[in-house]
Amino acid sequence: MSTTTEAAGALGRLGRTRVRVSPGVGGARCRVRTSVTGTDPTVPTVRPVLTHHDARRARLSLVPEGALLLAGDRIELDVTVDPGASLEIVEPGGTVAYDMRGQDASWHVDVRVAAGAALTWAGEPFVVAAGAEVDRRTRVRFAEGAHLAIRETLVLGRAHEAPGRVSLRTDVRSDVRRVLAEDLALDACTTPSLLGRSRVMESVLLVLPAPLSGGPDEDRFDLAAPGATLWRRLAGASHEASTATAWQHARAAVLDAPLPGEER
Repeated sequence: MSTTTEAAGALGRLGRTRVRVSPGVGGARCRVRTSVTGTDPTVPTVRPVLTHHDARRARLSLVPEGALLLAGDRIELDVTVDPGASLEIVEPGGTVAYDMRGQDASWHVDVRVAAGAALTWAGEPFVVAAGAEVDRRTRVRFAEGAHLAIRETLVLGRAHEAPGRVSLRTDVRSDVRRVLAEDLALDACTTPSLLGRSRVMESVLLVLPAPLSGGPDEDRFDLAAPGATLWRRLAGASHEASTATAWQHARAAVLDAPLPGEER
């Protein structure tokens, strides 16, 4: 067996998606670079589909190509927004981590937002079905002066079933300060003690250069870092955990803010 094949086997069924957005030059549309690679052409991946772009702003839809998330899948999403650009990411539907029969899978997100750049990511529900075992990591690095809003919804188990196992790690920081750091291990045993009867956790994270003015007070946590706000709701079902008002406010706060040199 070759070294390349051995490395691929150690990684599992790797699917890596890269996105980078830079502002246009001389009035041209912004530059959107994407790539999708994997260890095996038959492995399902997440493909970015460009739905809009102008000189500064782009909108992408992340579309899964095949069933995700299965045993052995290693999904990596790498997103970079360069100075003076704005990226809006949407997802057409949620993701289900299925029963993995003693195996595991991973879903890693790595985000970098430069100074004077903006990102919104409207994440849809991520369901950890009974028997699944998932390592889910979200790593965000941003420069001072960036704007970003990210929504995440974790659903522990499908209707009328026990939750699977998920290691949930979130690390959000700027060049000079940490905004949010979390490490949760949730499964059928730990979920009741940590979340009570809730099996859905929805979060909206907003980071602005200056503290937020206005916005809903319910389920709101103003974090220690100036300009950073977290809304979080726990519930027994997805429709009960909705932070729609907070998300609308956070999304507007990012998308309505002018980019450097832009007239609005």
